[in-house]
Amino acid sequence: MKDQYKEIYKRLVDAYYSGKFEDVFLSILNEEFESKQQARQIMAILCGVDEVEAESDFDFMQKVIQSIVNHRVREKIINKINACSQDCEGEEKGKTKCMEVCPLDAIMKDPVTNDKFIDSDKCVTCGRCITVCENHNFMDTPQFFPFASILKEDIVMAIVAPAIAGQFGKDVTLDQLREAFVKVGFTDMIEVAMAADVLSYKEAMEFDKHVNHKGDFMITSCCCPVWVTLMKKVYNDLIPDFSPSVSPMIAMGKIIKHMTPEAKVIFVGPCVAKKAEAKEEDLKGVIDYVLTFEELKLVFEALNIEPATLKGVPAVDYASTGGRLYARSGGVSQAVFDIIDQMFPEKRKLFKSKHVSGVKECRAMLDQLQNGENRASFIEGMGCVGGCVGGPKALIDKEQGKIAADEVAYDSAIRIPVNSEVLEETLKQLGFTDREQLMENSSMFERKFE
Repeated sequence: MKDQYKEIYKRLVDAYYSGKFEDVFLSILNEEFESKQQARQIMAILCGVDEVEAESDFDFMQKVIQSIVNHRVREKIINKINACSQDCEGEEKGKTKCMEVCPLDAIMKDPVTNDKFIDSDKCVTCGRCITVCENHNFMDTPQFFPFASILKEDIVMAIVAPAIAGQFGKDVTLDQLREAFVKVGFTDMIEVAMAADVLSYKEAMEFDKHVNHKGDFMITSCCCPVWVTLMKKVYNDLIPDFSPSVSPMIAMGKIIKHMTPEAKVIFVGPCVAKKAEAKEEDLKGVIDYVLTFEELKLVFEALNIEPATLKGVPAVDYASTGGRLYARSGGVSQAVFDIIDQMFPEKRKLFKSKHVSGVKECRAMLDQLQNGENRASFIEGMGCVGGCVGGPKALIDKEQGKIAADEVAYDSAIRIPVNSEVLEETLKQLGFTDREQLMENSSMFERKFE
């Protein structure tokens, strides 16, 4: 997000909490933009709602507020906000930087104006165009305002991606972040790593059933919506070897809503594509809203919340090393192997993982699978280089993110979820009397990719 828009966003958040939203909104609308059209477009995006027609600024503001109050989230996730006629050079001839990083060639060039536009049918909402455009011609839609009004009224759970480790300060703990969320108005903060543990269990058992001979392989579907979209749209013939698991985000949302049906669930992570995943037809209603780390940081700053200065709200350590390692490339493979090593020791020799990150590497590996050139038995791919720690809305670079994620993971009281009494009790509350039922009655944690 452009620095100017970050400051505007923080002013709006502060005004919303202090009861001055209307005055500040109108002031920004009339003072911060070059044109009325640009002002209304950007303000609607920052408020997370669709643009509306209105004769006066006051009417426009009232319609925006009405959309916020009625929780109407803007449909478009990636927005082209400025005309772009210049050609910034990418490494590939004839492609600009935004065109080059697009996984499915969704960014097109108008042959007359030379402007770029997004083909919504091809866009996987990965957000890479946002990160590479030096002129800030693209912006994703924040989703904070459409749910802000329910924070003080309802049970609102923040579920955080494992990649949150280190994002808000090298020494900021999960307990301190939990208190920061409570100060914003959330009921509690829960690590998605717990749901990752459930899926590690499930995929370990799938591996045991699916991989029985040399040459057999299984493709994990955990974590990454860009990876899943590549499989569905380009490599559909590999679906029979693709685990039908939902992502940890969806699994955590289902767990919470099974136990507390009235709860609202907000996912917080470094990924823009999660906003699209939450809207997919077979997943709608599980995750109510999605925030990125960037949005959360701006909210904290607007409300003068500094996680590093807080005492923290402690919780039982319920996530394992493996679940927290999902933050980075290779983490899923490690988590699943650790369970196989304990539960199915006869399959150790058959487990040979291969993990790649970045769309280019993912496609190269999937091409090898199609061509029969694979020698691995467990295949893991993540769309962002380095995994989720390299997401477009991460606050620190991927190398620092990996170090922080590893430190938090290896500091876990629970090394492998096989030994987790908390997870055992959670599964019982979900109706699974033993682990094997995760395979026998796994519809809660599965979806169909055909």
